[in-house]
Amino acid sequence: MFPPKIIGVLTYFPLESAFIRGAKKYLDIIEVRGDLIGDEVLVGKAVEKFSRLKPIILTVRSEKEGGVAIQNRKALYLKFLDSVDYIDVELSSLPDFRDVVSSAESKKKKVILSFHDFEGSANAKVLERKFSEFQVQGGDVFKSAVFARSKDELVELALFTRKISFKKRDFSVCVMCIGDPKISFLSRIVLPIFGSDWVYGRLGRIEGAPGQPDSFQLSKILKMV
Repeated sequence: MFPPKIIGVLTYFPLESAFIRGAKKYLDIIEVRGDLIGDEVLVGKAVEKFSRLKPIILTVRSEKEGGVAIQNRKALYLKFLDSVDYIDVELSSLPDFRDVVSSAESKKKKVILSFHDFEGSANAKVLERKFSEFQVQGGDVFKSAVFARSKDELVELALFTRKISFKKRDFSVCVMCIGDPKISFLSRIVLPIFGSDWVYGRLGRIEGAPGQPDSFQLSKILKMV
């Protein structure tokens, strides 16, 4: 699917009015990072405000998943499940969050199953194994964010993306690089050409992952490709 959907990652609240206006114009979906916003009341206000504008992803990551440690992540997912359109759960956390995923599915919410590699150790074989795991679990979106240090690694990701996205499928694919800002930015332009359906960028002043570029800028560029 091209152009891809643009997802703006919200890491704090309240958000400046200029960014809210931009979100209306440039974004397709807004991800509310419950772990980074932290305060349950502010998470609720963010979900309430932005659900009037765009579909909402609720994500609550642990420290090892690139997030911030908060008490009872499950409770945060379940509290706002009725008010969001997607939830994002790390594949490695799925055994402990199966009840959350089941609740989401019962309420007709979409489930993003993700894999994050912050150490640069995920080669094509690792990604293919994670994708196979995703297929077994049956999510709606396969998301993979991999730490890359070179353009050669980006080429490998492009070939992997093409391989899985050109299959007959009823799910969306999102593959991107994190870490080096230049490689991260380039991945969000190149990989959609190879079949990545979604592109993530920051919404506001603060990034939600290492090297995460601005979502508005990505939207403008991808519309010209």
